[in-house]
Amino acid sequence: MARQVRYEGIKPEAFDSLKDKLKQMGLHLQGNNGSFSEKGVSGKYTYIPENETLAIEELKVGFPASMMLSADSLQQRMTEMIVQQGGRASA
Repeated sequence: MARQVRYEGIKPEAFDSLKDKLKQMGLHLQGNNGSFSEKGVSGKYTYIPENETLAIEELKVGFPASMMLSADSLQQRMTEMIVQQGGRASA
């Protein structure tokens, strides 16, 4: 099942830090928007630095990533990373 998550209050430095941490998990985000599909995790993202917002759409976790994490746990990890950088999840 695909998910959509949105975050606010994300400064450019925080987005760069998030990209670095996701890279360590095997997910490579190039630029401020695009899509990713690596190791069973896929989605589309849009970061708008002027608004300090990040939207991730169509987030899916499939094989082989699904053997280690679910979409819920991935979303939770991403939210924790965002909060550590001063951002917050939005409704």
